[in-house]
Amino acid sequence: MALLVGFAVGLFGAIPPGPVNINVIRKATQNETREALRVALGAALVDTAVCGFVAMGFGWVLAKVVTNPWTRLGLALFLLASGLKILFFDRKRDAERNGARPGLTAPPKEVSGFRFPFLVGVLQGAANPALLVNWTLLISFLVGHRILPAGLPAAAAFAVGVGVGVFSWFATLVELVEKLKKHPAGEWIHKSTFVAGVLLLGFGLYFSWRTVAEFVSGIWIP
Repeated sequence: MALLVGFAVGLFGAIPPGPVNINVIRKATQNETREALRVALGAALVDTAVCGFVAMGFGWVLAKVVTNPWTRLGLALFLLASGLKILFFDRKRDAERNGARPGLTAPPKEVSGFRFPFLVGVLQGAANPALLVNWTLLISFLVGHRILPAGLPAAAAFAVGVGVGVFSWFATLVELVEKLKKHPAGEWIHKSTFVAGVLLLGFGLYFSWRTVAEFVSGIWIP
């Protein structure tokens, strides 16, 4: 039961647009399916870890880290850097790739490999300053209404279900993008690099503003 609840929560909770969704879509449009899935895996593990800590009663450990203004500012600046990288470097690389001879669709060497896209997924997944608060409130609601049983086994099963659900959404998203790329109505996807850069830049600016506002006011903004 806890595993199924976690899967449903993770699946639907990953749908709202965010940095990870944007990055997964961008990589899928550039024929970097493996990189997209590795980003998704990193983000899914973040949600799994957060849910596991909260459900097992150790949310206070994470709270000391994620509520630290310096941590939040660092993650926000990472999003800013990601947006700038896409706008000024990846767009040029994509333009060069689109001008390459037919059949040359393999991703460049500098973006291949497992660790880098996985780490990007972890950092982008953790960049949301409200992540811990949202999961704490949701898990409290589920436990309070007896939808999620109390106890370590149920908490562990719930966390695993959340991770699988989150990854399943991103895998479905990659599949949808793959199919749309071959459809005339999805031609705009091929030009989504600029939009992805602007959106990531926007997320970074927003989270940076919230962190700076916290510094100035001395009040944590969840």
